[in-house]
Amino acid sequence: MNSYAIVVALPFIGAALMPLMKLGGKRAESFFANVIVFATAFFALSLVPTIKEGEVAIVEWIPGLVKFTAFSDGLSVFLTVVAACIGALIALYSTEYMNDEKDLLRYWAMFTLFIGGMIGLALTANLLMLYVFWEVVGLTSYALIGYYYSDPKAARAGMKAFLTTRLGDVGLLVGILALYFSMEPHTFNFLEIADAIAAGEIPGTVLAIAAFGMLLGAMGKSAQAPLHVWLADAMEAPTTISALIHAATMVNAGVYLMARTYPIFHTVPGWAEAVLLVGAITAFLTATLALVEPDFKRVLAYSTVSQLGYMFAAVGAGSIFAAKFHLINHAIFKALLFLCAGAVIHHLGGIRNMYEMGGGVGRQMKFTGTCYLIGTLCLAGIPIFNGFWSKDMVIGAALESGNILGTVLLVLAAVLTVVYSFRAYYLVFCGTSDKHLHDPGLAMKIPLGLLAIGAVTSWLGVGFYSTKMQESGLAVHAMSVGELLHHTVTSVALLLSLGAVALGLLIYWSVKDSGKALEKASPSLANILKAGYGIESIYLTVFYGTREIGKSILSAIDEYVLERGINRGLASLSLSAGKAGKVMHPGDVSYNVVGIITGMLLVLIVMFLAV
Repeated sequence: MNSYAIVVALPFIGAALMPLMKLGGKRAESFFANVIVFATAFFALSLVPTIKEGEVAIVEWIPGLVKFTAFSDGLSVFLTVVAACIGALIALYSTEYMNDEKDLLRYWAMFTLFIGGMIGLALTANLLMLYVFWEVVGLTSYALIGYYYSDPKAARAGMKAFLTTRLGDVGLLVGILALYFSMEPHTFNFLEIADAIAAGEIPGTVLAIAAFGMLLGAMGKSAQAPLHVWLADAMEAPTTISALIHAATMVNAGVYLMARTYPIFHTVPGWAEAVLLVGAITAFLTATLALVEPDFKRVLAYSTVSQLGYMFAAVGAGSIFAAKFHLINHAIFKALLFLCAGAVIHHLGGIRNMYEMGGGVGRQMKFTGTCYLIGTLCLAGIPIFNGFWSKDMVIGAALESGNILGTVLLVLAAVLTVVYSFRAYYLVFCGTSDKHLHDPGLAMKIPLGLLAIGAVTSWLGVGFYSTKMQESGLAVHAMSVGELLHHTVTSVALLLSLGAVALGLLIYWSVKDSGKALEKASPSLANILKAGYGIESIYLTVFYGTREIGKSILSAIDEYVLERGINRGLASLSLSAGKAGKVMHPGDVSYNVVGIITGMLLVLIVMFLAV
């Protein structure tokens, strides 16, 4: 069994064996889960040297019966490494953060299964298996978001995430089946389908249905507008799960799907433009929502959706590498931000409202505050930090694509990102506090420290990432750090990026708290933003309206078809038949004799005619 088999199977084996750890208590459960996740990370890293162009690894789960076909290119392997390694750091952090929780067995089982589903999704070269792993990720996210199921908010958030992403999943399934039935012979093998598309064997209409169906699926999983409404409510999950969803697993799935299918769908009229605009609109729209959000975790949630929008825009602009580069950088600094937020919320007894936190946390939790500041600098796209390089690359790709609207929205989103990022840092970490707080223990500090280092240095791996992506046969130009610096400094996008940062900092220094400033300047606009532009209200209106229409139809069927048509109709028919029979059988013997004789005569006549 090779590394591909192990890295996919290990999390599932761990989840299956997790109930046995209950015998050893919480420590045994946490230790076993960490062993599984760190071993998965080790084998994921071992895949990097195996990256090859256009090749797949064939894994026989059951010799001669069950095979698993895995991509061995940079697109799949790097996503696997992100899911496994970030997941491992979050697992270590969880040993301290979740220590006081009662039902850790359920937490760890779903945690490992979640990572396994994401790795399987990233590696499989079979569209049917991709859909299976896609649903594993969806199911486990539902269980983890609703981890505190006794809390109605958490239970509702889990169900909301499950139902909203199902809308997208329908599109994905339609897209997969459209490709499957267009192939002769039928196949789910991605490489065979790609070859058929390249040879022009699949009709354009089918290709369009598949392309836009998969776009819908990606929008649901990566919470792109208008299917973004579930992700902010998903903050009811433990903060470790928020970090796992936002940095390492679920929301990256949609970006991966778009990057994976770009080579086969980019010629479909309007598809690439749609991907770019969906991303750009989402990046801007959710950045505006973060400006007024008082909940610490929800601000980070909106920032995730916005940054995913940048990745979608990069794919739509034709720069798969820019999308992948930003995905890697974002995974690092977003995990850092969420885990820092978790440490603060944990020590404040669960308070998430930034105005209720009282500020001044940075003075007492200095290590956590420093790490969060590093994450903020990355998210805001401040030069030198990793978010700057990849975000600039995305804006440059959008500019080169010629899509002016998309480029403008991305630049405006960059301005707003600076404002809401520093607003959150200011409200939580700046000022003074009379609370007695302290930094977390070693199990939580180690992941924070490693992620902080990664947030500062991950962009230096651009040469390694791009070379491996190029070796995969993808249309990626391998560039060194020197080339990145030269390209960035000489590009028009740099002026846009630096201008966005400068304007964002100017707005922040002018108002500090954009939420309060908007409430004073334009209460109506602030209320619109707090209501999320009414998008969720529209969904609820449609949902409840559809439900009421359904109730009316069912009521009509019950009343007129079942009750009046069948129940009363059959009763009336039986009564009428009985009355008719009563006329024919009045009970007089002479009538009965006449009836018998008449019947006998008819029988004799028939027999005579037959002869």
